[in-house]
Amino acid sequence: FICMQNEELAAQRQEIEALRGDKSNIEQHYQGQLQEMKKTMVADVQRMQEEVKKHFMQQKAENSRLQQQITTLKGEKTSLQQQILGLQRRVQEIEEHIGTD
Repeated sequence: FICMQNEELAAQRQEIEALRGDKSNIEQHYQGQLQEMKKTMVADVQRMQEEVKKHFMQQKAENSRLQQQITTLKGEKTSLQQQILGLQRRVQEIEEHIGTD
């Protein structure tokens, strides 16, 4: 009877060791997958950060270009307004001159 119990105990110990081995293998497998996912995600995040940085730089350059155009157009507008005022004065002078003739 004791011999049978010892055999049963030995079999259960073997089963426990097999389960521990399986557990260890599973943990290693998932740990490897986790590390691979981390590497992939870090690479993806770095790539996205570089893309965002590049887009920000492009947007900054575009904003600067547009600001320069705005400044140029404002200057042209001021010049045109001055030309209009000068022409209006000339028209007024011509009208006054014609009126006195």
